[in-house]
Amino acid sequence: MCCAKLNRFWRLSIPVGETTDHQLVNPFGPNSKSLEAIDLDPILVVVGGSDLLRDRAEDYAMKLKDWGKDVEYEEFEGQQHGFFTINPNSEPSKKLMLVIKQFMNKYSA
Repeated sequence: MCCAKLNRFWRLSIPVGETTDHQLVNPFGPNSKSLEAIDLDPILVVVGGSDLLRDRAEDYAMKLKDWGKDVEYEEFEGQQHGFFTINPNSEPSKKLMLVIKQFMNKYSA
């Protein structure tokens, strides 16, 4: 069920006739330019532990880290996709705001 649901969401999100290897969906796919040689600003990857895209987000962050990119990965256990918009006053949402603030302060000039 999970995979069928995820596949349905992808079909709604990508251009008609494309696959999940489309460059907007898969920055590491065969149709994407390599990010390895690009000098990227620090990246904060945030994901809910119960998010359907959790594995994909973690893979994204780890691949960039393997390439030496400055990546911080924050996973919020038990939270779903968009948890901070669903319940912006929850404890996980408040913690996320602190994580974002700390990230911005760390990398602000």
